[in-house]
Amino acid sequence: MLLRAKEPNKGKWNGVGGKIEPDETPAHCCKREVFEETGLQVSDLSYRGIISLDGIDHIYVYVGRNFEGTLIDSPEGKLEWKTIDWILQSQEVVSNIPLFLEEILDPNSEPKHFECRYSDSDELISFEIKKLEGQSPTPLTL
Repeated sequence: MLLRAKEPNKGKWNGVGGKIEPDETPAHCCKREVFEETGLQVSDLSYRGIISLDGIDHIYVYVGRNFEGTLIDSPEGKLEWKTIDWILQSQEVVSNIPLFLEEILDPNSEPKHFECRYSDSDELISFEIKKLEGQSPTPLTL
């Protein structure tokens, strides 16, 4: 996990990620961002759903089951391996992660739409897990 050095979520533990570049699929973006931010080459990448923030689809969620390499220093923040139990119980984690983590890590679960709504002061006020509508990004697994 990444202890964010920048907004959004500065000072909170979050997953790694970033913006999709032109002509890049969400899966290729995931692999590139993981490498750039961690130094790890991830494989066996599976699409797990999408997170919407206040009704706008923002985040494609992937799980990588295999990786190679050594963690590097990241300008995005401090990197550390965390246990699932720690993530689920810590107040230092971005508030929505414990709500969907077990669902995305369940290999028997279909990809889902995780909908988060926030107040004007950025407090999480509602969370729903919905059936994923429409097409999923391709490829589903790399």
